[in-house]
Order: sequence, then C-alpha cells, then structure tokens
Amino acid sequence: MAMAKIDVHHHILPDFYENFLVQANIPVGTSIPKWTPEASLQLMDELHIGTSMLSLSAPGAMIAGEPAKVRALARQWNDYAAEVRADLPERFGFFAALPALTDTEGSMAELKHSLDELAADGITLFTSYDGKYLGAKEFEPIWAELDRRHAVVHVHPVHSRGAPFTTPFLPQPLIDYPHESTRTASDLVLSGRKRQYPNCKIILSHAGGTLPYISERLVSLGNSIFAGILDDNSPRGDQIMEDLKSFYFDLAISGSANVLDTLLKWAPPHRILYGSDFPFAGGVERSSDAALQGYIMDERLRQWSYRDNALALFPRLGSD
Repeated sequence: MAMAKIDVHHHILPDFYENFLVQANIPVGTSIPKWTPEASLQLMDELHIGTSMLSLSAPGAMIAGEPAKVRALARQWNDYAAEVRADLPERFGFFAALPALTDTEGSMAELKHSLDELAADGITLFTSYDGKYLGAKEFEPIWAELDRRHAVVHVHPVHSRGAPFTTPFLPQPLIDYPHESTRTASDLVLSGRKRQYPNCKIILSHAGGTLPYISERLVSLGNSIFAGILDDNSPRGDQIMEDLKSFYFDLAISGSANVLDTLLKWAPPHRILYGSDFPFAGGVERSSDAALQGYIMDERLRQWSYRDNALALFPRLGSD
C-alpha cells in the first residue's frame, strides 16, 4: 500500500475568487481551471495524497484592488477554506491568505483572525508586494508576529512588478516565477531577515526556484565584491549558505531528475516536502508525480519527503 503523501502546494478556486480572475482578465498563459472540492479529492486519491494544505494562488486577494476590498476577499477566502477543512479535517488543511503586506494593519488583523479563530495550519505569502521582496524592512512587524507564533509560511511566486512584456511565448509563470522565488529567498537571507526570525518555517515553492543552482554564487560574491551592500543584520561567510539551506522546499512541478539531482544533493533531507500545484499545473502534476515516483532515492528520504517532514510541521496530522 502506497504511503499517504502530504501535499503542501495545493490551490483552491472557489467561485467568488474565480469571478475575480475572469473579470481581471489576467494573462497567466493558461485558461482558468475549474475547481471543486471533489476534483481535489479525485486527484488526491489518484496520487495517493492523504492530506492537502489548501492555499490561494497568485495574484491573491490583491486582485480585489482597493484595500478594503482586498481585506474582505482575504477574509472570505479564509472563512471558506476553514469550512472545507472542517468538512474533512483529515484530508484538508489550509494556509491562510493575507491582504497585501504593505497593508500592515489589515495583514496583522487577518493573521490573528486566521491563526487564533480559524486555527489555520499556516500562512501564504507572495514573493513580492508592490515591488518589495519579503526582506523589506517595512514587513518586519509581520515577520515578528509570525516568528512569535512559530508559524509555517508558504511562499508562492507572483508576477513581478513592472516586468516587461517581451514575447507571448514567455508568460511569467513559465520562467519568471522560479526566479521570483529565488529573488525573495535571497532577499530574506541577505537582508538578515531569515536569521532575525528563525522560528518561521518558510516553505519555498517549486524546489526553491533556481536557489540551489546559484547558491554558491550568492555566497562567493556576497562575501566579496558585493559585501558592501550588506548591513549589520546580514549574515557573513558560511552563515549565508547556512541560511539558504534553512528554508523548506516543495516539489510542486519539480519531479524531474534534472531538478531532483541538484536539490537533493544540496538541500538537507528533512527540508524536502511534497507538492502538486493542483489545479494550475494543467495535468503536469501527474507527470511530475510519476517522474518523482520513478526517481531512484533512498526510501527513507522518500518517506521523509512524502510525509514525515510535513508531519513535523503539522503534528495534528499524525495525532491519529
């Protein structure tokens, strides 16, 4: 019998959020998938996923526009996700949505509502807000509160502000999303924010983007010709690599040997988590899962990646 995986990268699109996507006509390079709880369960049963952590995908609640409407959409999504989990708590958890982090008051209020009243399993943050990556100093109050709560934070890429449209063959999710994950993770480390708030358990999407591949570059150049950009909070020397490896990495659309050869050689084994990216992967979640299943790895690492590492983050799932 196949072990029941825990999927930390699984999106839901209730009708009210789908309506925003349709009205906004955001070019994501693909059609908007139709989602239902039954569709999630069907995929989960097919891929032997025991529990999925539900989250809001890009562009998030910010699609509502005005700050008051953004706050209202985040609250509506969180309340809905809590209802989905309440119906099947052994099959679903959820990462709460926040308004834009530039709205400190609104984000703090929703964070407290989600964690205190809804008992969310974690928080979703996007790679940037209004052109600012997650290491920005103005986001410190949010990080401080998340750190105080030892919160799990799933970081999902979002369109980068002001990115030029170059060709219809390169929609942002195709190439830019992994780079956005790399940029915000690097910003968190080099700004010192990752070291400053060590109790936050931060999960990076899609195997960390290109972070494993360029980590040595960040360390060598960050300690030499770019050392002048670092401030008093920034890590130095081997601390940079230590902080880069302190993230968690989900395997959403990252089951190929090319990705796994690099990630598993570089990242600590207890930092790898399973992810599907349903329903936005357009069926690739199945081929990625098949590639992951066929990849030769130590069976202890497979057990850790599929389930046990996530159980350490979400102990309620192992209470039975």
